[in-house]
Amino acid sequence: MVRFRVPSYSSDFRDQSEEEGMARGRLPMRKVKKVLAYHFDEGRSARAIAAHCGIARRSVALVLERFAEAGLSWPEAGAMDDEALEGALYRRSHASEWPDVDWPSVEKALSDRGVTLMLLWEEWRETHPDGMSYVTWCRRFRQWRPRRDATMRQNRRPGERLFVDYAGMTVPLLIDGGEHEAQVFVASMGVSGRLYAEATLSQKIDDWCASHVRCFEDMAWAPIAVVPDNIKPAVIKPSRYEPVLNETYADLLDHYGVQGFPARVRRPRDKGAVEQGVLHVERRVLAPLRKHVFHDLAALNREIRARVRKLNAKPYADGTGETRDERFENIDLPHMRSLPERRWQRTVWRKNTVHTDYHIAIERHFYSVPYQYIGKEVDVRLRGQVIDVFHRGRQIASHLRGSPRGRATTLKEHQPRAHQRAGVEDTRARLEHNARNIGPHVLALVVAIMERNPNPEFGFRSCYGVLRLAGGHEPDRFDGACRYAMELGSGTYRGLDNILRTGADLTTAQETETAPIDHSNIRGPEYYR
Repeated sequence: MVRFRVPSYSSDFRDQSEEEGMARGRLPMRKVKKVLAYHFDEGRSARAIAAHCGIARRSVALVLERFAEAGLSWPEAGAMDDEALEGALYRRSHASEWPDVDWPSVEKALSDRGVTLMLLWEEWRETHPDGMSYVTWCRRFRQWRPRRDATMRQNRRPGERLFVDYAGMTVPLLIDGGEHEAQVFVASMGVSGRLYAEATLSQKIDDWCASHVRCFEDMAWAPIAVVPDNIKPAVIKPSRYEPVLNETYADLLDHYGVQGFPARVRRPRDKGAVEQGVLHVERRVLAPLRKHVFHDLAALNREIRARVRKLNAKPYADGTGETRDERFENIDLPHMRSLPERRWQRTVWRKNTVHTDYHIAIERHFYSVPYQYIGKEVDVRLRGQVIDVFHRGRQIASHLRGSPRGRATTLKEHQPRAHQRAGVEDTRARLEHNARNIGPHVLALVVAIMERNPNPEFGFRSCYGVLRLAGGHEPDRFDGACRYAMELGSGTYRGLDNILRTGADLTTAQETETAPIDHSNIRGPEYYR
């Protein structure tokens, strides 16, 4: 029988760190039994055993040494189950030297914000300087922990869910001498894991929705559902069963035909895909940019976009050689929805009461609604440059945004019939038509009165007065009086009325027909030259 000489290791060599390393990297029990069988049954050398089992010779020697120290016999040890054999070979002679740790207190302390196992171990080592290492501390805590949460593997359907969230890391921006913390929006497809990331100045509803729009356009397709966290721009009333989405965010999802499926509160595993995506973005995109200085958001997003593109083009480590982009095109893309022709624009809803002039005020501009709704409350939808007015769910008016403040946008069909006849342009055209029927100088006087005022409405009353005077005089005489008024520069209703009452227009006409007087006492115009 070939005897195998067990190498001896001094106590200095087998220190505590080596014991912990062996405990972490111990051989599987099936290989341990193979080593013992080859050694005792076949008498193979350590080199041959190591080559056949695919392990180091030192590992073979340590297994045989532990077997000798345990006082076990062969082949009885080969009949032991794996758990019993492992307990016999890997007992710790020095474990009793470590004081007991109050593991329940450790677990309770971990629930505090910012507390980690590393911090608790450092505090424990302050009173136990010769205690266990951090690795052993973590391993013993995991062994003690009375409960282990089971995780279920999610079999997600291709192209179904897009997971979205904000990264915990921010990027400093120096804009106009002031420092801003840019927020990083991250989105990840559930199956392919394709990533999208961009920086925004805030996490408010405008930036939140705009990031979704750009993410959809980057993919050129829309998923079936979006899984956000319970942040305020997404969810206004969290609930385990029926969360209430922000109205603007719900309108965005409805525009693209996407369902909103928020994760449960304090259940990060509901959106594990984006949590992993955030981890990749923070490590591969944001951390390498920590020493860069950015002065505008566009430059930061160009750098983020370039690094995310490289990350999506990097092969997975599962040995398939596929990238996120390839899996997205082959698996997710065929099951996604096409984008609508019109890009989403933010929709804002307001409530207004129709005033007695059948107008509502939006940003200091007035828009008409049918006069039948005077005094009633209406819903106003602001979307881009379009303003729609609803009453009890039925649309009653639609306008394009008007820019001048203090002015009104009025549709003729919204006015009562009497007010339709009082329209500015219609009134002006009617006054000019009536004046033209009397005479050309009457028309010139009416036009001059209206143009003299910056608002033609202010001259309408004077024009009505001028035309009223025409009713008591012959057309030719009245037209001449208007000509005389224009020559004098008295183009007003009051000036024309004085001319007609005094007959100044007739006197002037008679004077022009009388011959000049020739007398010796009259010097004449030649004297004054």
